[in-house]
Amino acid sequence: MGLFRTKIDVGHPIDRNFEVIEAVVDTVAYCSMFPASLFHSMGIISDSEREFTLADGRKQTYPMGEARFRWEGLERTSSVIFGPEGVYLLGALTLQSLNLIADTTHHRLIPTPELLLVEMWGPSL
Repeated sequence: MGLFRTKIDVGHPIDRNFEVIEAVVDTVAYCSMFPASLFHSMGIISDSEREFTLADGRKQTYPMGEARFRWEGLERTSSVIFGPEGVYLLGALTLQSLNLIADTTHHRLIPTPELLLVEMWGPSL
């Protein structure tokens, strides 16, 4: 695991009003987590709650919703956690939705080509 910071645009899933946010890329974190106040200011609402196990083993329930992310022309929505103030984590689910890999050696995100396994294995799958 390697942690580093990057800038990414975060916005409402529909109206696409983005804010540039500096977040910690955490490939061990499943979902991205940003302050609930940030999402509320963008008009993003939670639509569910989910229990997560924190790094120290404690369990915590957080509200969840959907946000839009944009990085160098790539744009997708992803599930997000409405977290406490000061927490800006870019997790694996968001990275995967944007087809990005975290290069923890050079502290950067790398776009990956989308692979279609159907072509490799044929249409019978």
